[in-house]
Amino acid sequence: MARKYHSPSSINTYLRCPRKYYLKYVRGLKEKPSIHLFRGSAVHQALAKLTTSCPAEAAYEEVRDTLLGFFDNAWSARAIEIGNLGLSQEEVQTFYQESVQMLSDWARRYARARQKGLSPPRTEIKLFSSRYGVMGIIDAIYDHQGRIYLLDYKTSKSDEVTRDIQVQMSIYALLYLDKFHKMPHTVSIDFLKPGTIKRLKVTEETLRYAQDLIQEIHQKTQSEDEGDYPCTCGGWCSRDFNLQNGGC
Repeated sequence: MARKYHSPSSINTYLRCPRKYYLKYVRGLKEKPSIHLFRGSAVHQALAKLTTSCPAEAAYEEVRDTLLGFFDNAWSARAIEIGNLGLSQEEVQTFYQESVQMLSDWARRYARARQKGLSPPRTEIKLFSSRYGVMGIIDAIYDHQGRIYLLDYKTSKSDEVTRDIQVQMSIYALLYLDKFHKMPHTVSIDFLKPGTIKRLKVTEETLRYAQDLIQEIHQKTQSEDEGDYPCTCGGWCSRDFNLQNGGC
C-alpha cells in the first residue's frame, strides 16, 4: 500500500474520533456543509488576495475597502451553497456582518503594520514532506529581520489555543523546517473575531512532538478495516455525514 500523506486536519480528526477519521479518510465520505465552513473559506480567500495586491503605503480605508471587495466576491461565489443550508436570511446576514467586522478590524491592524515597514507575507503556502508523510497549507509566512513567523487565521469565537491548534502549528513548524532547512521563530494564530494573536515559540520540543505524533498516526491508520476505528465521541461523528445505515 502506498504511504498516506496526512495533514493537520486528518490527524486532528483521528485524535478526536477514529471512526470519524475512518468515515472521512478511509471511506471517503464528504462532510455536510456548514455556514462556518463557507465563511471560513471566503475569509481566507479574501485575506490571501489582499496581502498580494495592496500597496505598502495604503491607508486603512483603502486596505479595508479592497479586502471587503475580495470578501464580497468570495461570499457571492458561495451564495447558492449557503442558500441551500436552510438558514434564515437573518442568520445568513448575521454571519456576513460578523465577517465584515472581523475583516475591517484586521485591515486596521494590517495597514498600521505595513506603514511601519512590515513586509507582506507569502500566503497560502502548500508544503509537502515525503520524509514525514505529511502536508499542510500555511496561511501566511512572514520573513522579518531574518526571522520566520508562521501565521494561521481562525474565525472562531474563542481565542483558546486548543490541542487541535497546537497539533496544527507544530506540524507547520516541522513542515517549514523540512522544506527550507530553517526553524521558524514562532507559529502564531490570528483569532479574527476577538482580534487577538497568540504566539507559540518553536523549540526542539515542538518539532519532536510533531514528529512523534505523525509517526503514531501513520501506525494507527494503516488498516482499512472499520473495526480498527472505534467511535470515541459518543456517536456525534456520524452526524457530520449523510450515512445510509445510521450512526456509530
